[in-house]
Amino acid sequence: MGIFDFFKKKDNRQGNVNTPVQQYEMPEEKEVETVVEEVVETVPEIPVQSTQENKVSEAYEKLKIYNEYIVHSIALQLRGEYTPISAFEKENGEVEGFVYMVTEDAYALPIYEGIRKMEEKFENELQEGKIKSYVILYHSQFDNNGNHNPATREEEFKAISLAYHFKGEDKAQTGIPYNLENGNISYKGFAEFSHDENNEIMNTQLVDGKNYFQNTEGIKAPEMTNEAGIIIRKSNVHNLVNTWSGIFGHENFQSKDYSNYLQTLLLQSTVNDPSIENPTSKTDFKDVKFKTVLTEELSTIYPEVKTDYTLDFETRSIREWENAGDLEAIVAGPARETFGVWYFATDYAENKNTYLTQPHLKINLSGIVFILDVQQNFDLADGTKMSEDFTTYAPSNDLPNYACFDFIATVVDFKETELLEDGSLKGYILKLKLITHEEMEDFFTIDAFVNKENMRFETLTKGMKVTGALQLQGKIAE
Repeated sequence: MGIFDFFKKKDNRQGNVNTPVQQYEMPEEKEVETVVEEVVETVPEIPVQSTQENKVSEAYEKLKIYNEYIVHSIALQLRGEYTPISAFEKENGEVEGFVYMVTEDAYALPIYEGIRKMEEKFENELQEGKIKSYVILYHSQFDNNGNHNPATREEEFKAISLAYHFKGEDKAQTGIPYNLENGNISYKGFAEFSHDENNEIMNTQLVDGKNYFQNTEGIKAPEMTNEAGIIIRKSNVHNLVNTWSGIFGHENFQSKDYSNYLQTLLLQSTVNDPSIENPTSKTDFKDVKFKTVLTEELSTIYPEVKTDYTLDFETRSIREWENAGDLEAIVAGPARETFGVWYFATDYAENKNTYLTQPHLKINLSGIVFILDVQQNFDLADGTKMSEDFTTYAPSNDLPNYACFDFIATVVDFKETELLEDGSLKGYILKLKLITHEEMEDFFTIDAFVNKENMRFETLTKGMKVTGALQLQGKIAE
């Protein structure tokens, strides 16, 4: 199969949806290793227009040793991967690849930082005589205009740029521009290379099973322990897509453009417009509040399920979201000095200093249910039978790093509720018993919102056993 079997195919590029492993003794944190996926592609001719078909490019004669890595970068893009990659020429003439390896999926190396670190590494090795040349390939704003700045926003993606340096010569850059139109990708070829030279690149065969990235370097999220003994870890890949999908319903959220609706609510909260009657009616409902956060660093909106449920909590670690100005976070630690939880802190922007300096807090804890089903099988995998009052929760296998948990719970009580001004968004507030305690009925019994669309059954009854996945959220109790 060749690259051009994918030529002009739909672009699968998506936002970063990596999910980080949460910090607390339950469960033991698992290290995840992610390396650039191997791809084996070949390419038919690219229709490059050139007025000098037979010219011989000096730059091409040097760069052709990296043809496989150019094709590799294109193949990755066609598969939806936009990771910067690099390669270098050893003193003996062999060419090897280098890539930064993600050792935990909470933290992706920013593009600018990755390119900078690669260039610094190879420049040092070039000066020390360890290598003869190198090339760094990344997606950029280049459109045959000299602008090789890395692309970080949708509208900036214009080309795959090559930054290269050969011993005894000056640094240089070139690039292969492409068009992204209606989700399709088409490549224009290198302007300074001839038609034949471009086709020689694009027809380069990648070797099945070959390890193109023999050299890697692990990247870990920044971490420190503050004076209060709280571990502060960083992430830069989190978002609120799953949270809002839990509120609006998974299918409904995908089929309707609620981003514009939320953006309008956020804008209205920043403008004192007398024409807007009772603006709080658009964000504050009976059981759920759409909370806006407006600071110099962050403007955002997220749902907050109302609750009076309070428990004692000790903060052991905080995962701050760098991509939200460090003003959103997952907080982790033991509750009631026994069981471990972590939750999305809906008040982190306003109470950050308290979270960082006062480990012992009283927390209002609630939840948003992503999936709800009837629990029917009360036998464990090893054949052990569970008691009728058995309840449990555990970090979600699908979303373990957004304070999400899989659970088996008892429905203690429930009530119908509505969201949006017209009441068109239907759901329930469930009182879910997640831990059965002989002496304390509400030992761990939370209020949780579930959209009816996210339920896999029709009728709720008190005392029934349900299973599913939810996200915990919390705030410091007043």
